[in-house]
Amino acid sequence: MSSLTNAPSTVQAIFSLDVITAVLATVVFSLAVAILATRIKNGQIRSFERKRKSSHTGAVTPLKTTLSTHIFLIPAIFCLALAYALQSAIVAYQTQNDLPASVTSTFEYDYGSSSSSAPSDSSGQRISVLTFTKTLAAILSTTLLTGAVWLHSTNLTSNGEQTASPKTFSKIWNTIIISAIFIFGIASWAQGLTERGSGQEARSFGECITDDRITRILYIVFRCVVIFSSTSVSIEVLRNYIHLKANGVPNNSERPLLARFAFVVCPIIWLRNAFIIVTIVMIYTSVSSTTGSQALTFLFIIFGQLANLVILFMVLWGAWSMGRTAGMGGGQNHADD
Repeated sequence: MSSLTNAPSTVQAIFSLDVITAVLATVVFSLAVAILATRIKNGQIRSFERKRKSSHTGAVTPLKTTLSTHIFLIPAIFCLALAYALQSAIVAYQTQNDLPASVTSTFEYDYGSSSSSAPSDSSGQRISVLTFTKTLAAILSTTLLTGAVWLHSTNLTSNGEQTASPKTFSKIWNTIIISAIFIFGIASWAQGLTERGSGQEARSFGECITDDRITRILYIVFRCVVIFSSTSVSIEVLRNYIHLKANGVPNNSERPLLARFAFVVCPIIWLRNAFIIVTIVMIYTSVSSTTGSQALTFLFIIFGQLANLVILFMVLWGAWSMGRTAGMGGGQNHADD
């Protein structure tokens, strides 16, 4: 039995990045809860309590608040923090049992350990439970993250244009694609659970993907749905910015907020999706981790867990900025008459 202190520097770095991600996500989660609690305390969270007159139509339109964004954002950050706290524990247990260290749910870094020695009964069960719990948290975080990105951009558009947003088609379409992420993610997770086994024979989620064809297919479909749905949402974010730029009320403060959000978050989503495609190819072709380089290992981490953390932070920053410019943080509402 080995330990992290005796593990190769690459494995120690993987563990450290998992811990850093979990800690940073916990900090962002605390900030999100604090912001929401402050606005609820100040009675500045319900959109129908804050109305303004549209300079375009003369009609009274509701000022959107960040409540809907926070409903998706806070659980998404919590699930991300939980997922990588569990991922840290997984790597620690794998190192103790001389097993390849997990980088993602499907990719392991084989550092030349004596993996022929099977884990003990308790450690095998523990690793199995941890991997399935981590995968469930990651599925929930991915689903909620996509919803938070969409809602934040539509709220900014609504306030900037002083029109009702999102439109009916956007609501229906995005509800379908975001729900599809959850449905296929849970389907792959549940199928893996049926193939997991028990006791010393209990397998990790990654092993279920490798050994069970149905689990593998469902997980690949899930990852493809994530790519499609998040790309669709990112395109809508850019479309909202273009529409707001052309049709927003004069001197509205939402346009620069949406511009910052769109031009930072969308490229990160596309880069993250490119690495999801790489993982799909590796699953489909059954590429062994021994053929991958250390650089590939860390690119998976950087454009996987850290990309999701940055996206969630940008949503939180945008929601906080939106609250300040709309007068929900105790300041003056720029649009009130």
